[in-house]
Amino acid sequence: MLLVSPPETPLPLVAASDPVRGERWFRLALFAAWALTAGWLAAGHVMWRDEVRALTIALAGDDVRAMLRGLQGEGHPALWYLLLRGAHALFGVREVLPGLAFAIAAAAAALFALAAPFRPLVLGLTLFGAFFLDEYAVLARNYGVSMLLMFAFAALYGRWRTRGVGLGVVLALLANTNVPSVLIAGALALFWGIELLGEEGWRWTPAWRRYAANMALLLLGVVACFVAVYPPAQDAAVSPMAGRLSVGTVLLAAGNITAMFSALLPERWWEWPASPLLLAAMVIGSPLGLIRRPAAVVAAVAVMVAMPLFFQIVYPGVYRHQALYVCLLVTLYWLVASRHGGRWPAGRSGLRPAVQAALVRFGQVAFVALLAVQAIMSISVVGVRAAGVPYSRSRDLAALLQRERLGHAVVMADADVVLEPLPHYAANPVWQTRPHRFGRVVAFTKANAYNLHLGQILADARAVRASTGRPVVIVTQLRLDPTAPAQTWSQGYVGELSTTPAEVRAFLAATRPLARFAPAQTDESYDVYLLR
Repeated sequence: MLLVSPPETPLPLVAASDPVRGERWFRLALFAAWALTAGWLAAGHVMWRDEVRALTIALAGDDVRAMLRGLQGEGHPALWYLLLRGAHALFGVREVLPGLAFAIAAAAAALFALAAPFRPLVLGLTLFGAFFLDEYAVLARNYGVSMLLMFAFAALYGRWRTRGVGLGVVLALLANTNVPSVLIAGALALFWGIELLGEEGWRWTPAWRRYAANMALLLLGVVACFVAVYPPAQDAAVSPMAGRLSVGTVLLAAGNITAMFSALLPERWWEWPASPLLLAAMVIGSPLGLIRRPAAVVAAVAVMVAMPLFFQIVYPGVYRHQALYVCLLVTLYWLVASRHGGRWPAGRSGLRPAVQAALVRFGQVAFVALLAVQAIMSISVVGVRAAGVPYSRSRDLAALLQRERLGHAVVMADADVVLEPLPHYAANPVWQTRPHRFGRVVAFTKANAYNLHLGQILADARAVRASTGRPVVIVTQLRLDPTAPAQTWSQGYVGELSTTPAEVRAFLAATRPLARFAPAQTDESYDVYLLR
């Protein structure tokens, strides 16, 4: 049963000893099942703009220093870009983008399946959660690196906390995967410090000196992250409340914890009135399972409070950001299962043993329920893949250009960002309508985020054809209808697009429709026209 374990086991949901030989075979089989499923998902994945954008930036510049200068203010630290550039230098093919992401996730899966001291149920729910199976393995982003480094910290902690600076290196690298992971690196450092305080007190001992050396490395990592992301060049992509830190914003974030982690529930579940309470019970309840270990519960609560504040005043969090909290919980439960996390001084927890035991049981149930929900979300991921709905239509667009013998054509779009993945599949020059230039990476700046009219797109297409002598292909996310009234659509970071019936009629008269690519899992579903 789920909550039955030997008395010495620190957590009922966690096995206290190393896997026995029979369980090792089960763990290998579980990893193989994950690899086959994630590999199948990855094999059919079509690159999305945020994925290809990173590779485009990583390969820009004549050398690494030039690349780092181009990365300045992009909003992400440098580690993922350095890994991509290095992998491309080694293999020289575009496939390093999905290949590297999958390899990193596979390393995390192997480490977790073979070393994590969890019971089979928790192992399976974690490995087949949507974040592990899809978001951090199939989508080629930097967040899978965060997961791997968190698990590496848990696996190395017992041995390396008493030697060298290996853990400091792990934390410094973690702080340079993405900005939210700076919070997580800080929380793991806090975990280590609180446990050390319980063991050593305030005396300046060799253990504290070793800890200080590791924290110096972490500090260097945080500084490197700050230098890479600040000041933000993509000023249209930050929260409207950016820089407005106050008592009010802190209280608002604390009161909106459930809303700030809303992506951890399937979207359809939000139709149920009880969904906010269910999510609150899982998100807020999960740290309670760690309450017997002060270092673990403090670290979990710190991130649970800090992340919503980050999402409110820096940039909004979506599933890939919010799932980092789930990975942290897995890491902390791993550490506690390995008998780390310190102990409360006698009587200092303020809770009676019976109350503490009840909270621990509730917290562990909440933790397992949170993992189970992520596994349920994977069912939808697999279903969409089985139905053949691609993540993006960029590969179809590239195939169309080749089929229509338009490999030399200039391609432009009503939202420039939808063409960012096209260079992964086709070498066509891309014209960016709002900044009026050729380019593969869109700048999310307020200067470019203005209201664009369909008539301006048509005029721009004619000007590009006249200046280059090349055919012009126009990609539009709109379903153009000359009988529809004048309309305005929000296009996110890049501004708005407006149409009038007269503009639509003029556009349709001046172009020839080539294809309609729909549906897609993202907004990269569109109609394609050729300027006559």
